[in-house]
Amino acid sequence: MLNLIKKDLQQIAETIKAIVDIDVTIMDNKLKRVAGTGKLKKDIDKFAPRNSVFEKSIKTGKKYFIEFPGESVECMDCESKGCCDEKAEVCFPIKTDEGIVGAIGMIIFDEEQKKDFLKKQDRYEDFDKRMGELISLKIKESNMKNKLEHKSIELLTVIDSVAEGIIITDEFNNILSANKCIKDKLNLDIDIINKKITSIIPKNIVDKLPRVDSCINEEEVTIKRENTTYNFLVSIKEINIKGERKGAVFTFKDFDKMQRSVFKMNEKGSFITFDKIIGSSNVFTQVKEQAKVIAKRDVSVLIMGESGTGKELFARALHFESNRRNEIFMPINCGAIPESLVESELFGYEKGAFTGANKNGKMGKFQLAKDGTIFLDELGELPLHIQVKLLRVLEEKEITPIGGREPIKVNPRIIAATNRNLYDMVKKGEFREDLFYRLNVIPLTIPPLKERGEDIFKLSINFLNRFNYIYNKKIKGFTKDAKKVLMNYPWPGNVRELQNLIEYAIHFEKSNIITLDTISKRINIKKKTSNKDLSLKDMVSNYEKKVINDLINEYGEDTESKKKIAKKLKISPATLYRKMND
Repeated sequence: MLNLIKKDLQQIAETIKAIVDIDVTIMDNKLKRVAGTGKLKKDIDKFAPRNSVFEKSIKTGKKYFIEFPGESVECMDCESKGCCDEKAEVCFPIKTDEGIVGAIGMIIFDEEQKKDFLKKQDRYEDFDKRMGELISLKIKESNMKNKLEHKSIELLTVIDSVAEGIIITDEFNNILSANKCIKDKLNLDIDIINKKITSIIPKNIVDKLPRVDSCINEEEVTIKRENTTYNFLVSIKEINIKGERKGAVFTFKDFDKMQRSVFKMNEKGSFITFDKIIGSSNVFTQVKEQAKVIAKRDVSVLIMGESGTGKELFARALHFESNRRNEIFMPINCGAIPESLVESELFGYEKGAFTGANKNGKMGKFQLAKDGTIFLDELGELPLHIQVKLLRVLEEKEITPIGGREPIKVNPRIIAATNRNLYDMVKKGEFREDLFYRLNVIPLTIPPLKERGEDIFKLSINFLNRFNYIYNKKIKGFTKDAKKVLMNYPWPGNVRELQNLIEYAIHFEKSNIITLDTISKRINIKKKTSNKDLSLKDMVSNYEKKVINDLINEYGEDTESKKKIAKKLKISPATLYRKMND
């Protein structure tokens, strides 16, 4: 009976394979294979082994799931025991009013596929069962049309439950169906049915299909609809019957969403709240309490303070205690991006926007953040022409990528930070006044470490415990002299300098407690010579060393940081190294 509808059964098997990526086989009640995909296709018209689970399913009318083929009880009397290469299989009987006419099964051939199947076993088994029922309906001539339509709706419901977009076409590239995911994403209406797939996907992508062995895997595709640009990874799988193309299944992975997901995965471990920020001094506690109040209020915040005081820490806590905590936190160091790249980094660009651009374009930080939080560190380093664009983002809630014609809606919260005096910059014309007041809705000033005396030793102990764990050390604490120096040192590099000092001491301390001798090799604790006893040359030299030392505490000691310091001081790297070694 199933042999009469072999063509339809093969198309059903190929469609299931394209959707769930698991091989499918269909047997009649004589154990003759009437349809199959992948390596099972070569066995069509051959008979299954006797006493297999397919025969048992047909005889008993029961579902069988074999997790360990060749080892399960059901396999003990199979004539092919020990010869099969399946990793797992599940089969269902195909039932009609006339009895059981065959069985449909999903066959798994590799361990990774098996792991994925076991995670979603219920869904896959339910899908397999529904397909068996769909085949049964094909056989029932009397009411085939009505019941087939009913089962088709069920199939579409299953397809609609998939989180990726799916479009199925016929052999002429006419759209037969589209699931809810892709219709909602691209705002497709019912009129899309029977239209060409090239009305959605660029023709050059579809034209590749006959030339690439019936398959295209995750090709990056940009789709523009109704003034909106979408980026997808598109896969295309042909429905091929006896060497003839009978249709195709197109799957769409939201590339933008994937990028956001990857970014959020990288964020794991950076979750922080104000309660976790160490500091109980009065001046610091007041700032934390003020920040807690505004965290859930969706307003722009300008964080001010010296380098190394923890401005990004506060920005992260503002984000994770806000209603946007489940969205992206996007930190951007405005001073670390070359001026020529600032615009493309922030707002992105379309394909072909400029020489050397990514052929598919690039999403900017604002578009990637979308409804999350953008943290603009070193705000004072933003070029004036970018300040104009940033002002528009704040006012219009939209960005226009380089080379783009249509604006893209974005709605991130803006938190900015600076160690520069923006008031003075506004007066000098170095910073736009309108942008300053637009960002400075809620100002927060982080006090320098020298004003947080009672927090210094708490932070020191915290860093000591952290680096003991990281470097597998067992240093117990600080000598009295070392503690006294820590408490009285002015900390021009603030918390960052303290952290760097403790990490340095962890590496070079030879005893089980950090001593004054170890930390004195990193910071200058000697009593300063009176300037009146120095020559002008020595005073200039001392001042240069102080400036360089402060910048090293701010930027770091690696080669790239020293290049930045040299650039900031408008001297060559060679001159910087000479002055450091004088």
